[in-house]
Order: sequence, then structure tokens, then C-alpha cells
Amino acid sequence: MNHCVECVVCKQMYDVTMNSERKYHCNKCYKKEYYEKNKQSILDQKKEYYKKNKQNKIQKVKEWQQNNEEKAKKYRKICEWKRRGLICQNYDQVYQLWLDSTHCDSCSCKYTNKNVKSMDHCHNTGKFRGIICNRCNANMLDKSKSTKNTTGHKNIAYHKCTNRYVYEKRYYSKRIQKQFKTKVDALCYKYIMLLRLKAGHFD
Repeated sequence: MNHCVECVVCKQMYDVTMNSERKYHCNKCYKKEYYEKNKQSILDQKKEYYKKNKQNKIQKVKEWQQNNEEKAKKYRKICEWKRRGLICQNYDQVYQLWLDSTHCDSCSCKYTNKNVKSMDHCHNTGKFRGIICNRCNANMLDKSKSTKNTTGHKNIAYHKCTNRYVYEKRYYSKRIQKQFKTKVDALCYKYIMLLRLKAGHFD
């Protein structure tokens, strides 16, 4: 037996047996109409609920952070590597290598507070190369030509996660970092900054 009726508001067919209490209105239209009529009371209820459960929510977040501190550290570290351009199939394996590493893979020196360990990868291809000390990582050169992961221009990098070109440079004590949609915009900004610096108008 057919129990479908046309909704008065949206003119679409709906099953009356599913909405017996609200005739001539489908479920979606009824909810919308109810919200418009009782908007203020619903917002007040939400505010009261938030005030009552604010402390409990903060406490739960703190407990979760304490219990999952190691997971949070791992997540932040992997996100940082991805942002810098690391491309690999198993990020968990790389993180485990980073945890287990005690000596530099390049110069075999022990890590210190000044010379910390860091993840080394090719800036042109994004391929993982090893866990090395900070000094070796700073002196490492990329011999292969630019393909996907870089722009081929100094101080301009392409971030895959945000799909943006980033210009980053330190002028005197100021660190400037700007994001652009296209490489041309980033290059234009770079040369404008160089002209300003040469003219002595940089502030």
C-alpha cells in the first residue's frame, strides 16, 4: 500500500508512516521549521551545556594528552616531516629509526644538546636518506636536478600539503615568511624585497 504524500514546503514525496506526528511536512522541512521557531532557546541550551561541561571537557583533554603524549609527539613529528617534503611509503618506520638512532649515520658522532639528530631527505625527490646530526644535515647538498618537490629558486619552497609557494628569508633580525598561490607571485615578491633592500628602504 502506498503511503507517500507530497510535502507542502519542498514539494517532494515522503512516507507518511515515518512522519505520522507531522503531517504534510517531510522530516527535513519539519526540522528546519522547528529550528527557526526555537532558535534562541536551542542556542541558550547549548550555552548552558557548554558552561556546565567546560571544566570536564578541559580535564578530559588533559587526561587524553597525558595518556597519548607519545602518540601526539609522533603525529607532530611526522606532520613536520611531510610539510618539509619527505615522501615515503612507511612514515612509522622512519619515526622508529629516528627514535632508535643514537649516532649520526654520516659522521658517526654522538648526538648532543647543541648537535641534535635530524631526518635527512632529498629536497628534490623527497626520498628519505637517513638520520644524521644537525651539522651534517646543514652541509648536505642535493646533486640531482629539481623535479617535483622544489621550485629551483633560492628562498622559495613549494609546500605540497598546502599547495602554496612559500618565500622565507631573514633580513637583519626580522624573519619574513609569505605564502603565494603561484610561483610567479613568489618570485615577484622576492625581487621587490631585494630592490627595497638595495635601495635602503627596508624597515
